[in-house]
Amino acid sequence: MKLDYKKSFFLCPKSPFHFDGTFYKPSHFPNKLKMEEWEPGKYWQTFRVDKELFVLQVENKGTTFKPKIKITLYSQKPLNKKELEKIKQEIIWRFELDIDLKEFNKLAKKDRRFYPVFKKWMGMRNVSKNTLYELLIIAIVLQNATVRRSQQMLDALLKKFGTKVVFDKKTLWAIWLPERLKNVSEKELRDLKIGYRAKFIKRLSQDFIEGKIDEKHLRNLEKEACKQELIKLYGVGPETARILLFEAFHHFDTFDHIAPWQQKIYSRLFYGKKLVSAEKICKDILKQYGKYSMLAVHYIWEDIFWRRRNENIPWLEKEIRL
Repeated sequence: MKLDYKKSFFLCPKSPFHFDGTFYKPSHFPNKLKMEEWEPGKYWQTFRVDKELFVLQVENKGTTFKPKIKITLYSQKPLNKKELEKIKQEIIWRFELDIDLKEFNKLAKKDRRFYPVFKKWMGMRNVSKNTLYELLIIAIVLQNATVRRSQQMLDALLKKFGTKVVFDKKTLWAIWLPERLKNVSEKELRDLKIGYRAKFIKRLSQDFIEGKIDEKHLRNLEKEACKQELIKLYGVGPETARILLFEAFHHFDTFDHIAPWQQKIYSRLFYGKKLVSAEKICKDILKQYGKYSMLAVHYIWEDIFWRRRNENIPWLEKEIRL
């Protein structure tokens, strides 16, 4: 797919705003068939709104306390005013550009140990770069697999069913629409060496084709109601739903379960120990950060992965199972 048309406009996120911390998440696994690209102050990604596919180019044109970003939108055809406004609103939602972090920042100042981290990344958002369907596909390939294995599976799926997008002498990839798999058999999926995940992807895609869930509607629901709707999807249990409540729907108070591999990293980060009980970690985090518990953990989590870009952290390499 070639995107030959482009349109630029500016957006002003609520202050404070951390550009690089918001748009680039080093904790996310990088696949070879890139769906995004980043350099300091500039970011690109494929971006689907409903069934239409675009590429976003985002540039930092402001400061932490006077934020301003330039969006260049690449498309297959010129966009009218109504279409452009819909895309703007989707960008604002996905990247939390209108989130007010004042209350969280006041809370962060009370944390003597981690305030340097919160200060360094002040204004960073947790973002939902992908659609709900795309996030679920990524979640499925991450199940019970090393980072390298997940990369291999997603690349195989993208090469077979994804869309290669060419724009401005660059190339990125996009995850397919659910309808792309309507007439694809489970065996065809298994032939890509994704194992039991073939069944999950096939059934999940069918759920979306049949309209069993409305992502836009879920955005307006209270946390528990949203969770109950999510677990109606095939293969989505309480834990996946909990993750999605934070990653896709911007609920910051979802820190109530810890996977064993996360437990080891949290033990190191918060206590400097090899292993602390998950119950204690949850209790302590919730007591300290309350309704912002998951957001606070997100800051500290991303900080260690940013550090990993520039220094070797042996215990972290062991735990993330590359």
